[in-house]
Amino acid sequence: MKTLRLFILFLLVLVFYCPILAKESVKGPRIEFSNKIFKFDVVFEGTPIEHTFVFFNRGDQPLEIKKVKPG
Repeated sequence: MKTLRLFILFLLVLVFYCPILAKESVKGPRIEFSNKIFKFDVVFEGTPIEHTFVFFNRGDQPLEIKKVKPG
């Protein structure tokens, strides 16, 4: 019974600790947006609109943006 409890405890520690290790071990560029979604108010046809999305490179290598596609 004690062995089973230790095994279950080991599995729980492994399950909660592995995602932390996976995030830290990611190599390369990693984009992070301050806000991923922006909802415009009502806009009349023909009115130009714009919004600036702020993002950061949280990776350990340069981030290259090769293509941007408006939604």
